[in-house]
Amino acid sequence: TTINGYLQTLVADVAQGRYEQAPEFLQIVTHNVSRLKNLVEDLLDLSAIESGKELHIETVNVREVTETVLKQVNSAKHVIQLSYDFDEMEADPHRLEQVLRNLMENAVRYVPEGRNISVRWLKTASGGLQLVVKDDGPGIAAEHQARLFERFYRVDEGRSRSHGGTGIGLSLVKHIVQRHGGEVHLRSELGHGSEFICEFPAP
Repeated sequence: TTINGYLQTLVADVAQGRYEQAPEFLQIVTHNVSRLKNLVEDLLDLSAIESGKELHIETVNVREVTETVLKQVNSAKHVIQLSYDFDEMEADPHRLEQVLRNLMENAVRYVPEGRNISVRWLKTASGGLQLVVKDDGPGIAAEHQARLFERFYRVDEGRSRSHGGTGIGLSLVKHIVQRHGGEVHLRSELGHGSEFICEFPAP
């Protein structure tokens, strides 16, 4: 609707020889086309995961996955902390990268500049593996937490849209981790940050 509205206005302006607002309108259209593309790609990914598309399991270097994601996510204005209890795990490398990228994009989107975001790859006492992304951002109210991993559910609709979120990312995270035999948990409290814990079964 946004794309159509601005294009119709732009066509009418050009027909009457008015070009002053054309750059602004084209920028808005370009931004919304990009959002639509991201939304379609996320929906196709989610559909593939939910339909049982086969995972390509191999030995994955988690340090390399982390470095790749950090190059893709604009986190330069945050303090990033990394720790590794292990270097390798059995997983689908593309899907594991998606999990970390979605969690990092959310953290960067909602955590104020200059605050901490940590990425930890941990071994549990039972031999399982965890990916934990923790931040000291605003936190998430209890009433939102149960529904946070539903597709299209947003804690802050306006802010999420303005920052380019599709509302699919956390649902993708949940389904990818579950397809690996794991579970996702959230620990958060308003004013005290958030901690997303992806648990994978023991090798």
